[in-house]
Amino acid sequence: MDNKNKASLVDEHINVKFVEILGDTISGKQLIFSIILSVFVSLGGYKLGQYIFPKFAEAQMVNSYSLLLGIAGTVTILIVNSAVFRPKRILVEDEVSSENLREVFQDLQLDYEEELRLIEQDPVTKKELEELGVLSNFNNAHREDHK
Repeated sequence: MDNKNKASLVDEHINVKFVEILGDTISGKQLIFSIILSVFVSLGGYKLGQYIFPKFAEAQMVNSYSLLLGIAGTVTILIVNSAVFRPKRILVEDEVSSENLREVFQDLQLDYEEELRLIEQDPVTKKELEELGVLSNFNNAHREDHK
């Protein structure tokens, strides 16, 4: 995606109010619309089952079949909602270098020694940072600052 398209996507959503739910940022209008749509389709499937199934199913199974129809409606509307309401975020990945890392640490006012100590104490974090190649950049930036 080129910069012109990115800029137009950003401009499009400047006046939209976003809500953060479970760590994801979404449009409030789209959230409300998808919830209402989900409720109507789910309950509609259940009520439709209550109307249709007594005609050919055993009386004791009508509620179960109706519930299954409501669940099928829920799954269907989940697929529709995920297709209609695509994510609006634009992810930009930068290569992590010791220079970038230094800038981030300065902006966030973090202490190298403290962060390095915390990383060394947590083997899972250390392994993950090594696999991503961030730990070597972190150590290089730390060494450069101490020269």
